[in-house]
Amino acid sequence: MAFIFPLGNRALGSSVTYEVAVAVFKWFFPHAGQAAVDVFYIVFRKSLHFAEYGFLAYLLFRGFRGNSRGRREFRWAAASAAVAIPYGFLDEFLQTFVPNRKGSWVDAVIDSAGILCVLALLTIRSGRVSRAEGTPGSVPPFRRALFLKRPFDIALSSLGILLSSPLWMFISLLVWIQDRGPIFYKQERVGKDGRIFKAFKFRSMIKDAEKGRGAVQAVAHDPRVTKVGRILRATAMDELPQLLNILKGDMSFVGPRALRPHEQEVHGNPDHRAIEDIPGYQARHAVRPGLTGLTQVYLPGDTPRRKKFRYDLLYIRRRSFWLDLKLIVLSFWITFRGKWESREDKV
Repeated sequence: MAFIFPLGNRALGSSVTYEVAVAVFKWFFPHAGQAAVDVFYIVFRKSLHFAEYGFLAYLLFRGFRGNSRGRREFRWAAASAAVAIPYGFLDEFLQTFVPNRKGSWVDAVIDSAGILCVLALLTIRSGRVSRAEGTPGSVPPFRRALFLKRPFDIALSSLGILLSSPLWMFISLLVWIQDRGPIFYKQERVGKDGRIFKAFKFRSMIKDAEKGRGAVQAVAHDPRVTKVGRILRATAMDELPQLLNILKGDMSFVGPRALRPHEQEVHGNPDHRAIEDIPGYQARHAVRPGLTGLTQVYLPGDTPRRKKFRYDLLYIRRRSFWLDLKLIVLSFWITFRGKWESREDKV
């Protein structure tokens, strides 16, 4: 999305832009001469460049900042400028390879001016907001939605479903051959604001594994897990169908783990209280649950709920675009090593 305006501008082409802009100008000024039209179009094009790259800088600033607040506005602005300004010069350079077009250093300077102006305004405003948040009655940072998180989830889950479709067919065949039972399994999970939704998974346990037991947390060497299921759980391939939940909006790629209602903790110094009464349980529902997250990556599966919830709240308060990317990359590394079921450090 950050490049939608520059790329869209190239896709439309100068001729289309020129015709539309000139038609509007002549509607307002029907007696204007060609010289006035040419001047107007030059000003219009340069203003468009200024606005395009200003918007790009805005998106990058919001992405770098994420949900953080503090005295780091200049750092976020500098990082945004370090990405946006070289892109503007690269865009002009690439035009030299397009027939009948050439790059312009003037356009590159105007692009940079738009970037710097917007970042300056954002830095000033962000500093004021940060100071205001310390006043009574202000909204805690973790209550705000991470900018562009949902579009990122939609794009990545769609791509993930497309690229992993051969795996879906292969895994489905393995699960069915194992015991001729159902391939998919649906579980009730608790989502954002405590809403219950159905999470999709490849079945990794025997049929009717929870009959008479209810929602019980899996343990190491759980006898209910099938041979194929052990591989799926170690690599997290059993959770591939949850890409559909992300696409639907039930989940996000990164966030607290989606827990089951009234799930029982049976290992790792179990807390015998109802899971709803453990400190931090309700606050973690301020965001969508995630396929991966700080807790899932850095804590073993048998860590007590109380500590897991502290990690969930730490993620909610510190979440940012770059933290999400880091956790996604680490998750791929854990999958590659088959360490998701490890009771030791995974990374």
